Amino acid sequence: MEKLLTLATQAADQAEVYYEDSSSDSIRFNDAKADKAESSLSSGIALRVIKDGKLGKAHTRNLLDAQALVDQALLAAKNGMQVGFDFPLTKEVVALDTYAPGIESIAKDELIAEGKKTIDYIKARTKGQVNLGFGYDSGANRVMNSAGTDLAHKHSSFFAYVQMVFPGTGSGLFEFESDKGRCQLSAAKLDKLIELFKISENVVTPPTGRMPVIFAESSPYALFSRFLAGISPINIYNKVSPLCGRTGDQIVSAKLTLRQQPHDPELVSSVAFDDEGTPTRDLVLIENGIFKSIITDLNYAHKLNLAPTGNGFLSGISGIVSAQPLNLCLDAGDKSLDEMIASIDKGLIVYSLMGAHSGNILNGEYSVGVASGFYIENGRLVGRVKDCMLTGNAYETLSQVQAVENISHKLASTRLPALLIDGVSVAGK
Repeated sequence: MEKLLTLATQAADQAEVYYEDSSSDSIRFNDAKADKAESSLSSGIALRVIKDGKLGKAHTRNLLDAQALVDQALLAAKNGMQVGFDFPLTKEVVALDTYAPGIESIAKDELIAEGKKTIDYIKARTKGQVNLGFGYDSGANRVMNSAGTDLAHKHSSFFAYVQMVFPGTGSGLFEFESDKGRCQLSAAKLDKLIELFKISENVVTPPTGRMPVIFAESSPYALFSRFLAGISPINIYNKVSPLCGRTGDQIVSAKLTLRQQPHDPELVSSVAFDDEGTPTRDLVLIENGIFKSIITDLNYAHKLNLAPTGNGFLSGISGIVSAQPLNLCLDAGDKSLDEMIASIDKGLIVYSLMGAHSGNILNGEYSVGVASGFYIENGRLVGRVKDCMLTGNAYETLSQVQAVENISHKLASTRLPALLIDGVSVAGK
């Protein structure tokens, strides 16, 4: 990397070298049987240069000829976009504990035994198809540039999931656990899954109309993804976002506060710096319903005359840097999930949605199918909903929040509570 940076710095006005390597393993059980084990190794180098105010990029998976990579980046810069930013000098970042020693030496036979034990636990208590899996990876990345930045990061993650499939469908109930080192699904999570699956044996088609809906912790992201499109600096700069010029405005319920917390020690995506060498930092995006700030990379921070927020990440070695959210956390409220359910006369609770990436996302619109959800009547779950869709505008829907769960659940790279929202448009029978 040092030689490559030296060559690039001699030929360009500024240069940046990014390196990453990763290894991953996974084991999958399908219909309670060990089905597939996969392993992968990858590494790569991305070089960015700025020459005469223009940005060029080249990448390789195998650095056999450093000069050839420099020449490719310089050629790309000749026809590259004009930029006004400089690669930053970052000397110090927050120290984070993001790597679990021994992650690479996890024994697959132990995981297979654990998977069979989990399946036996579920099968002894209820019928139905059980899918289960484990995945674990480790890796490192390093950023160096001509300004003097030289930062390195080592990370690891492990996840375990189990799914119970509804008969005759491809959807079902899902439980998930993740950490930087080995972890497992708790008996409490498995018991919750089993209880819901038993209720799902009764199938209900809900009536069409507006009603209260609880978005369980795994489903509010479908609504907030519309907000994330709105705060994309590309959309703000091009003046196509509905949030242009609305910083300081109330855009959703005052019960909602959404933060970026990139240094959360329990989230597997925590990192002290982005792929451009900018320190990551806590950022309040929505505070008590008020739109507070957007995320930026170096390029759009310059274009918008804002400070970079440390959100410049590569979409793979061959991709480009763009501003991407990191460790989104929604503040917990003061109601338990049981209290939310008990408060509903007739309504829904949804655990997963289909088609969350469809519709006019930028304008906040959504039309999604309920993959797994339950009808609530007189404060109790009475059956699994079928042939049901939710439609609306995310900003309007999030303005009707009646309660926020008192637990913000860890979900890999997010923390989200359940939301009770009134007046959601439900299409059933």
